[in-house]
Amino acid sequence: MTRLSKNISEPSILVKPVSRFGGLDNIHIALMILVVILILLLVVMSYNTKITVINATTNGTAAMTPAITNTIHNASQVRLYAERVLAGFSDLNSSISLLPFISNVSDMNISYVPSLKEWYVTFPYALPANKSKSYLYSFMVRDSNLSLAGVFSQGITPPSVGQDYVISPGVIKIAHQTSCSFGKPLQVYWFVDPYAPGGIPSLVTAENLQNRFGGRINITIKPLFTQYSSAVANTYGLNNTLALEKYLLCGENQKNFSGFIHSVNASYSGTYMPAYIIKGIAEQSGFNMPSLASCISSSQEVINNQVVVAKYYNITSSSSVVTDCQYLSIPETAQQAICYANSTLC
Repeated sequence: MTRLSKNISEPSILVKPVSRFGGLDNIHIALMILVVILILLLVVMSYNTKITVINATTNGTAAMTPAITNTIHNASQVRLYAERVLAGFSDLNSSISLLPFISNVSDMNISYVPSLKEWYVTFPYALPANKSKSYLYSFMVRDSNLSLAGVFSQGITPPSVGQDYVISPGVIKIAHQTSCSFGKPLQVYWFVDPYAPGGIPSLVTAENLQNRFGGRINITIKPLFTQYSSAVANTYGLNNTLALEKYLLCGENQKNFSGFIHSVNASYSGTYMPAYIIKGIAEQSGFNMPSLASCISSSQEVINNQVVVAKYYNITSSSSVVTDCQYLSIPETAQQAICYANSTLC
């Protein structure tokens, strides 16, 4: 057997740097220095670049300040346009349509950004479920032609910007509409599909407001047949579904209508309510049944006319409230509309 010599040892591998820079040639060193210089340059620029923002509002009131010059529009004009933008959200078929009614336009802030030639608008809003916590909605408005430049809240924009505008927290001023009360009790139209979510409970709100203000206001229920009633009709039939609307329409002329509404609300389970149950509630409420039956038998044309009235006021959802023929609100902000229409009532 061949024996290994003790004089044989393992080779040693010695790695030496190519140069005193750890293996980097002059080109690599120059590139690294260039990168460091560029980074330092960016840092210096970021610290020295300033975007001037000029606040144009104080406590929500638009006012031109001496610092704002060379603008085509002033803060008051921007505010009105912003209120129109906000009102445009009411036409969206989603929960964002509530934005005009849960926003505090009284606390709107308007600033001008000269470098962009745009106005920056913000206003707080609070969710109905937690009014103690508020959020900010903001968007940019072009000074050149008063148009929407962009929004900063999930990219949601109104489908259109019309002439309606948010005139007060929870209240939209309907364009080209004027008062219809003329010294009489304040007229309040309550458009509602009873089978819509929150429809029946909103009628309790209406009755509570009527009882609170008494003869100083006159709330009229305007039953609507929307997609919610249509879904019920697909299962239970058209005439059976319309029974609830007809009892509401005709019951309003009866004594103890408030008691009838509260009883219907207590019995309503969120689904179809048969006519015999509604009739039983009407009897227990002390309605004049022959008079009620006569009204119900001739009520279809009146119900059909409510659609025309709703279109006239551009009502797009249930439940909606029109106060004094010119102020649009939702049931939760109807009192705010009443107080705005006639401050002496509050």
